[in-house]
Amino acid sequence: MMKEKIIEILKSRGYNDYSANLVSKELLELSGPLAKLFNSWVENENNQSDYRVGDYSVSSLQTERGMNYPAALLTLDWLMKEPEKAIRSLNKGRR
Repeated sequence: MMKEKIIEILKSRGYNDYSANLVSKELLELSGPLAKLFNSWVENENNQSDYRVGDYSVSSLQTERGMNYPAALLTLDWLMKEPEKAIRSLNKGRR
């Protein structure tokens, strides 16, 4: 999928120009199963399948952290690629 198409879709779903440009590159680099979930969401924003990495899931990040679907996917991708750093950041401020 082309970056321009992702930017266009993100903007149509509430992202501003800056945010859409910023996250589009990262969304293009999602890991295997997360890329499939993202592509499904691109086709229809109601396609929001859940996925879990350790103690975190798409649905828990959306519910507990107020993330939208792409942000939750990016967070899970970060947890897969840099688990210690991601967990530290997610736990920051939680008591």
